[in-house]
Amino acid sequence: MFKMPSPDGLQKKSTDVMTLPELNKTFGKVAKDMTGRFQEEMMVKIGMEAKRMIFERVHDTGIDAKGNKYAPYSTKNTLAGSSTFAFKKGADRFFSNKKLEWRTVKGRHLAILPGGYAKIRELQDRQTGFVDFSVTNRMWKDINIIQSTITTVTLGAKEELNKAKLAGNTKRRTDILDLNQKEIDELKKTYGLSVLNIFKENGL
Repeated sequence: MFKMPSPDGLQKKSTDVMTLPELNKTFGKVAKDMTGRFQEEMMVKIGMEAKRMIFERVHDTGIDAKGNKYAPYSTKNTLAGSSTFAFKKGADRFFSNKKLEWRTVKGRHLAILPGGYAKIRELQDRQTGFVDFSVTNRMWKDINIIQSTITTVTLGAKEELNKAKLAGNTKRRTDILDLNQKEIDELKKTYGLSVLNIFKENGL
């Protein structure tokens, strides 16, 4: 969630001198341009830019908002069935091994998978060098603006399944959708430049 920064340090740089009525009228236009629809549209832009920043940092590098790598994927042996794999090719590769050891758990016939979740990802041609919270990318694609006002914007998943995935990942690791300070400063700068343009367009 992001709060709308206020435009500080903006001043008229033109050598032209406005009369007091002209100045009041101009500030009235600026105030009108900066309210309502402008603020709503700006918050949406900030939200979408925040989504891009978070995705690129987390998905592409596996680094959280504090600058730390997420704990690596587990390599502890696990049990696997056909539903363990998001893609058929991964299941085919694993179950083609004739030397698998099997266990029956709550009526389900499951095979012991050495290498744990990291191996599951590897069998499905997914990288294991860092945690990117992605196998199919469905969760990331579903994350979007779920609420927006003239001062705040909230990112989250929309579909129930992806909400559950996001909540589970957040509980296990940390808040995936947090911004770091550099990203926050960049967003404030982006908004500040938009405000500055309004002042310039009105001759201030």
